[in-house]
Amino acid sequence: MTEKRFSTGPKAGDLAQIEAFAALSETALAALRDAAHLESVKGGELLVRHGDAAETLYLVASGRFHVQLPDGRVVAEIEAGEPIGELAFFAGGTRTADVRASRDSTVYALTREAYRKVSGQHREIADTILAEIARRLARTTASSAAMPARPGRVVALLPAGATRLPEGLAERLAEALGRHDSVRLVRESDCPAGLDPGSERFGDWIAELEGSAARILLRAGEAEDWNRAVARNADDLMLVAPLAEGGGALSPFEEYVLPLFLEHDRMLLLWRERSAQEIAGSARWLDPRAVKLHHHVALDDPGDIARVARFMAGRANGIVLAGGGALGCAHIGVMQALIENGVPIDFYGGTSAGAAMGGALAQGLTPSETLDQMEAMFISRRAMKRMTIPVHSLLDPRVFDAELRARYSEKDIADLPFNFLAVSTNLSTNRVHVHRRGPLWEAVRASGSLPTILPPFITGEGDVLVDGGVLDNLPVEIMRAAKAGPNVVVALRADAGAAWRIEARYGDVRTPARLARDLLLRRRPERAFPSLIEIMSRSMVVSSQGAVEAALAKADALVVPPIPQTMQILDWHLGREVAEAARRFTAGEIERRDDLAAMKAR
Repeated sequence: MTEKRFSTGPKAGDLAQIEAFAALSETALAALRDAAHLESVKGGELLVRHGDAAETLYLVASGRFHVQLPDGRVVAEIEAGEPIGELAFFAGGTRTADVRASRDSTVYALTREAYRKVSGQHREIADTILAEIARRLARTTASSAAMPARPGRVVALLPAGATRLPEGLAERLAEALGRHDSVRLVRESDCPAGLDPGSERFGDWIAELEGSAARILLRAGEAEDWNRAVARNADDLMLVAPLAEGGGALSPFEEYVLPLFLEHDRMLLLWRERSAQEIAGSARWLDPRAVKLHHHVALDDPGDIARVARFMAGRANGIVLAGGGALGCAHIGVMQALIENGVPIDFYGGTSAGAAMGGALAQGLTPSETLDQMEAMFISRRAMKRMTIPVHSLLDPRVFDAELRARYSEKDIADLPFNFLAVSTNLSTNRVHVHRRGPLWEAVRASGSLPTILPPFITGEGDVLVDGGVLDNLPVEIMRAAKAGPNVVVALRADAGAAWRIEARYGDVRTPARLARDLLLRRRPERAFPSLIEIMSRSMVVSSQGAVEAALAKADALVVPPIPQTMQILDWHLGREVAEAARRFTAGEIERRDDLAAMKAR
């Protein structure tokens, strides 16, 4: 075995330091060391390839690997002490997925012949390995949904394009990250004398450092071999660029770095000197890089630094807002209470009215300004009360569209100061459509395109989009896949799935003449028959009820603000009253509930 020089922490190649083998006798450990051989795998390299014969069992000594299916989905991450390829190995089959090193790693390799020999001589080795496999299967069975986002322990902080890191940014991020976890900031000057960053021993040194803190932040240096080694030995990549400078083209260094990371492990931090500076032009940095998340940071705003640190620590707070027309004014009160009581919102997401309310705050409006905006649109301008000849829709959308353009603008979602997503239903693909880029007003419009009430939104590619509530009125899973950390989920009525019964009977359907007379005289029938809008909104509740129930079960903190049972989705005149009731209710919930209190800023 290779001799290790750096012994300040557990040795990467020491089987006794692997938790699964800690209880083995010295005799069994020695036999296992003799039977296995230690292999080094560079960050980005494949250890196991889909379709190959499974003739070797691997045990991770140091580093990290991810498991990727042929369709590109990442379904698991494997860390030190865990086996790789064990099911195919014991079944005598072929590999069912690619296994790639997330960073420079080491593994113990046991051939089939070596395993049979050593396990035959020392039964406890086979029992230990099988017990670890059983534990992993139990964890997988308990959480069979798609793997939620989670942050890596080791993060590389590197410049994008031909730029440099701003002075003090790494130190400020480490300080903010330290409010959540123990952190170690590693600079080029920290590298031990005589240690070549290009050598295999560099990865061993980083593995040893992991024992000193929960999070390791590797800062870019002056030498390219240091920066390359940093990239190869990190779980996550944080690229840093000045928003207002440069053309955004990939540097030769980035062309080396980016393939080392999957898209869901890449982030981009776009900084500007002052918060008063406009955010614009994010696309030129985003388009060549295919990152999962990007963050806007004003260097004069400590809150921006704290927000990015929460994302890095897996503690970013999301809010998921349901659709429901005017009932969505309750969202404004909920968000106001969260902000006023020290619960920051780092990522806004929602459907229909939820997208509209979340999108307003994500672009920087206050809850009060958002409420004023809604009243101006729907009460003063009567944006949802303009009838048309019912060929494409019941309502004429022109005023509504003009109001959305004016208030949400053509601004790219990528240029919002906060992360934001909206959900619509794509009738062209029969799938949920997630809006993360493009004009903000279009995302809000598509997400709230109530079928038959408003015309569908048509994309530049010809896709037909309608209200997201048709398929996913509470996009909790989409938010969980986008980021790690807790999410406040706001449902608009606790009894949304309850039976809906009315006093009217089928014979109460009014004739065209009576309808015209009642509309002219503004008379309401004694027993009101369901309106077209009520029928459509209720139909959407039915179609997405299964998704809503699943979403509610996965809420980290569920909030159901009080809403009058008689309130309908076009009752915007009740919006201010409902928002204030929701604000008071949520403030009380924060005081008495641990799940909400735990989300307060640190």
